[in-house]
Amino acid sequence: MTRDRTFAAVVRNRNFFVLWMAQILSQTAQNGIHFVQIVLIETLTRSTAHMAVMILSFSLPAVLLSSVAGIAVDRLSKKVVMLGSNGLRVFTVVTYIVVLDRLGGWSLLMVIYAVTFISSAIGQFFAPAEATTIPLLVGEERLLTANALFNLTLIGTQVVGLVIVAPLMVKVLGIKGAFSTVALMYLVASLLVSRIPRDKPRLVVESGASMLKTVWEELREGWRYVASKRPILIALSQLTTATTLLLMMAMIAPGYATRVLGMLPEDAILVFAPAGVGMLANTFLVGRFGYRFRREVMSSLGFSAMVITLFGFGLAGFDLPLWSTIPKVSTVMLLSLMLGAEMSLVVIPSETLLQEKSPPELRGRVIAVYFLLANLVAIPIMLVVGTLADQIGIARVLMGVVVILMVIAATTTYQAFRLRRVGGGIFDADAAIEYYSHSGDE
Repeated sequence: MTRDRTFAAVVRNRNFFVLWMAQILSQTAQNGIHFVQIVLIETLTRSTAHMAVMILSFSLPAVLLSSVAGIAVDRLSKKVVMLGSNGLRVFTVVTYIVVLDRLGGWSLLMVIYAVTFISSAIGQFFAPAEATTIPLLVGEERLLTANALFNLTLIGTQVVGLVIVAPLMVKVLGIKGAFSTVALMYLVASLLVSRIPRDKPRLVVESGASMLKTVWEELREGWRYVASKRPILIALSQLTTATTLLLMMAMIAPGYATRVLGMLPEDAILVFAPAGVGMLANTFLVGRFGYRFRREVMSSLGFSAMVITLFGFGLAGFDLPLWSTIPKVSTVMLLSLMLGAEMSLVVIPSETLLQEKSPPELRGRVIAVYFLLANLVAIPIMLVVGTLADQIGIARVLMGVVVILMVIAATTTYQAFRLRRVGGGIFDADAAIEYYSHSGDE
């Protein structure tokens, strides 16, 4: 029976496999297009402030609609929602190509920001529709494995799309070619979704005001639970900060490549692709060996290491004698590799802790609080960082961010090690015993 719960057994389910392929394409496209949008704005404006507006355009819909989307999906056909989400985004992506040929100046920028907002709003409905489709396609015995694969893919497509695939598309195909490829990915994802069985929607007659009240009550309940549990609060703080830092680094990557390293915006892949490699490699290592250690200890150590690495990124922006003997680009590539590895050391244990410490009936609300908080924190920070980067330079902004992160790291690490003293050490003996007791079944 244990073998029946493996990833291979889940993937052999044809309907789940088709849905999984659609998820890979759709979410790689969704995350990848953000990099293309940022490079486009850097090329058009050479302004980090404008890039902050772009990030606001694709982040704000998550704040406004993520919770509403989850409730709406409960009342509609999941298959129709996924088809509509992917199909409509084919047209929004093609719109970029059309307006780049026909418009210029401020009118072009305004249309780009508007299309980005609309496309992101449409995309908020895909993930909850897919997540709620999984139980309909796999049996109860394989649901845990299917959800694990879903969450692993969710993380993986963020890294692969934003840090590897999109920069490669821009470098090889150019901006218009990258947009065309993203549109094709959405189209193929739509065709894949069309092959899964159609579900029957749960008909609920509810006014808009009643739905908003339901959303608000569920978020309040989730937040009350988070605030009452210190391990979850620490994990949420570190996860939110890491997510914001990832967005910030994606925002400044093209500007960092041009203004700090003297490269072209599309050459940012040469510097920041190692972050994706580091994150993917360490994701495997954490998944393989992380069971031995307490989640809060791993994430706190990763967070502290991340602060040191970011300090190195800031140093690269100053004209120091150091850079006459050490190759700056190679050093930044190494720092990028380390940052990706450290990011996974924060994100994976923190997400796992959120799931483990939350009761099943509140888990969705806790995750909703995380998504809402992550976007609420990221949006003003993106705007401030973007504006300051244009006024005082990217390197000085990074040094300021390092100071803030040092305070957060010191606070959360202190709290985590207090929990360690209560819990009995760095190593998670219970998890190790459970792992070894089941390892013989595989």
